[in-house]
Amino acid sequence: METIILSKQKVKPSKPTPPHLKNHKLCFLDQVQPPVRIKTILFYENTTPAQNQNNLKNALSETLTLFYPLAGELKEGSTFVDCNDTGVVYVEAQAKTCLSYFLENPDLSQLKKLMIDVECHFVSFQVTRFECGGMAIGASMFHLVSDANTMSAFLNTWANIARERIMPLASLDFTSSSLLFPPQNHLPQELSAFLKTLFFKEGDQFLQRRFVFDSKAIAAIKLKGGSSSTVPKPTRVQALTALIWKHMMLASKAVKGSSSPSCMLNHAVNLRPRLHPPLPNASGNVVWFATTFYESEITSDNIDLSHLVGLVREVFETFSNGENLKELEGDASFTYLVNLATDTINSFGKVDNYMFTSWCRFGLDEVDFGWGKPIWVAPLLDPTCSLGHVQIVILVESGRSSDGIEAWILRNKEEILELENDEEFLQYASPNPSICIP
Repeated sequence: METIILSKQKVKPSKPTPPHLKNHKLCFLDQVQPPVRIKTILFYENTTPAQNQNNLKNALSETLTLFYPLAGELKEGSTFVDCNDTGVVYVEAQAKTCLSYFLENPDLSQLKKLMIDVECHFVSFQVTRFECGGMAIGASMFHLVSDANTMSAFLNTWANIARERIMPLASLDFTSSSLLFPPQNHLPQELSAFLKTLFFKEGDQFLQRRFVFDSKAIAAIKLKGGSSSTVPKPTRVQALTALIWKHMMLASKAVKGSSSPSCMLNHAVNLRPRLHPPLPNASGNVVWFATTFYESEITSDNIDLSHLVGLVREVFETFSNGENLKELEGDASFTYLVNLATDTINSFGKVDNYMFTSWCRFGLDEVDFGWGKPIWVAPLLDPTCSLGHVQIVILVESGRSSDGIEAWILRNKEEILELENDEEFLQYASPNPSICIP
């Protein structure tokens, strides 16, 4: 797919940030995020004519007045963002193909042509128009200042302003997270080593793959995973996480010839609705890692799905307990994670780690600029960063015409190839199917 850059400019907030908001304090949960960008591309059909590009830019400028830290810069060696209104990068581009043709056989390697990255800015956008009138909006946000929930809130606010031509009532919260999870001036070596284990993996080649689970497949997985009396009704995300974890462990064993003694699952958990009181409008990173372990039998391929579902549910439920969450408040969050890192390294040594995050029900599939909801939401995964190869599974809703879930998996090449040839896994998963336009 050929794309041509038509323009590249900087969009700044429509109003200057007031002096009392010039310094935005990061929280501890911001500090422990990997040095990567969260990226997604929203695809729309039959959008309005090209002259509405100015409306998009104007709405973006107004949105930045509400999300003012995203238009700033990190103060070097500091735990503060300088909200100096430096702005975000905005690119307009033209794709030399029709959207329907691209979606019929989606080539994931071409998605990077629909995204612009500028390392010196927190946020960048690329708006690409297709020959048929369809459009793709690519968003890239530095993880230090945004999680997927914040990205969705930003995109929905931008879309609402563009569609309704009115500013929403300001209800964003940029202060609670740093009060609840105060930043730290120094991260100990044990914690840095643990975080590197969470997010990065050694290897020469990593591949990105997309697997789609339709509603029937998810129902079957839930039925099988909930066959045990201990987990009678797993959620979609719990059941699907357990299934993918199982088959990724089997793929790893097939590549290595034996299982690791212990396999660690880390699943990002949105803390906003779980805190007491809840913080639904908190921006930045308000996420924690639900961590559990599977003790494998080196000679056995018999991994019980319902057992894994039980492990996933159990660790998720710890985040529904108000007493447990008190461990994460104030400076206790820092102590808690350092202790977890030390205990994990001492108890299990070098373990196989599987990192998951779910973007389901975050509202990315609801972003409506006036052309209807997106027909496809595509996460874009970066295989490498300064610390090594990123490894992750992202779960996201599968388009507006389906009740299914897509799993975007980034893992080393050998394990991905094993997964693609796993007949039991493929009974539920469809590898990179066409995106249906309703």
